[in-house]
Amino acid sequence: MKLHRPDTLYDMVRAYGAYVAALVVRGLELVGKLGLYMLAARVLGVHESGLFFLCITWVLLISTLTRAGFEKGVMRHVAAELAVHKGREARRALLAGTFWVTLGGALGTAATILLAAPLSTYIFNEPDLAAPLVISAAAILPQTLAIFTGHALTGLTRGVLGQLVQNGLWPVLTLAALAAGIRSLDGILYALAAANLVAALTGIALIWRDRGRLKADAPAAAGSLEHLPALWRTALPLGVVEVVQITLNSLPVLLLAAFGMPSEVGAFSVANRISMLIWVVIISIGTIAAPKFAAHHRQGEWAELRALNRKVRLTVAAFGVPVVAAMMIFPAPLLSLIGPGFEIAATALVIMSVGQLVNCLLSCQDIMLAMTGHGGVLRWLNAAQLVSCCVLCAVLIPPFGMTGAAVATAIFIAQGGIGTTLAVRRLMPQAL
Repeated sequence: MKLHRPDTLYDMVRAYGAYVAALVVRGLELVGKLGLYMLAARVLGVHESGLFFLCITWVLLISTLTRAGFEKGVMRHVAAELAVHKGREARRALLAGTFWVTLGGALGTAATILLAAPLSTYIFNEPDLAAPLVISAAAILPQTLAIFTGHALTGLTRGVLGQLVQNGLWPVLTLAALAAGIRSLDGILYALAAANLVAALTGIALIWRDRGRLKADAPAAAGSLEHLPALWRTALPLGVVEVVQITLNSLPVLLLAAFGMPSEVGAFSVANRISMLIWVVIISIGTIAAPKFAAHHRQGEWAELRALNRKVRLTVAAFGVPVVAAMMIFPAPLLSLIGPGFEIAATALVIMSVGQLVNCLLSCQDIMLAMTGHGGVLRWLNAAQLVSCCVLCAVLIPPFGMTGAAVATAIFIAQGGIGTTLAVRRLMPQAL
């Protein structure tokens, strides 16, 4: 027994070290994005910075649609197939996913260029947006590939590098371009496209470095295992989940903009982003654990899967609960760090923190469902969240404004954590 203790301790140190490294990468992303948004707003002014944020939002939306969930499907398939030494099957999934997201990114780019003028005039009611939207189209395919290769690296158990590729590089590189002297809206958008291209090429290079793991099968080791479903069957439900998540994040702000004062919209948006710091913790740790979830499930290692799931939830709680506590105890001072006037959202921040506390304590079960072949269940759970979001926002925001938006947000966030945990308990009780 003593011979195994050093290995166990070493494995624990490696696991928690990976979680910390992932949080560091997410911190780099957070600093890069915050610096980019603040500097861009200062350089461009109110009008052009608004166009800049609309372009970034559009690029993110189209990239999400064109990936269609294939990035998460590939992450699961690569991790699961490599766990049973089926390198060729992992390579087939990787190549198929690469083809589909490249095609989708190219189509999204072409559609944005063709529709830029009518979108800017009839949808956004901002004719000046047409030219920047055409330029921002150059970022769609690179961002799609950067996010895809980041997920593929995670499937290859390179989760920290994967997060750096998909989340950390582009905001830091774009911020560096601004710091180097770029001051025009067009220049910043070109820098955004170039930064995403660098991230995508970095991801491709890192996958190429690991190509040896994708060349061989070991049939004897995996002959009794069932085949995974077709990649598109794994991907499409997860694609729906991604689109729903974007909607959940956007709808309270959009409806508040329709019924509230501009100052309320700005303050609530800031409070909402602060409360979503918990997602930084959850996604960072969950992404590192995701390929291990898939591998243990593929091998039928239920005891190991359960132990890993508990360790992940405990780690998220250890990092996340103090952050939530700070939001609850010091909401006004936190908001005042952004600037004067944002303290009006202090109550909203406390309310949303309650939902994030539930999310923190019941974390990563959506990743568990996605990595174990239950993407369809996850899709229906997210659809239920979307229904709750729409109903709650429609009922609460018109009469109660920012407070109503915060209550709606807290409820559907808590619903996500509770729903996914109950689903795992029903479908895979031995994993919980």
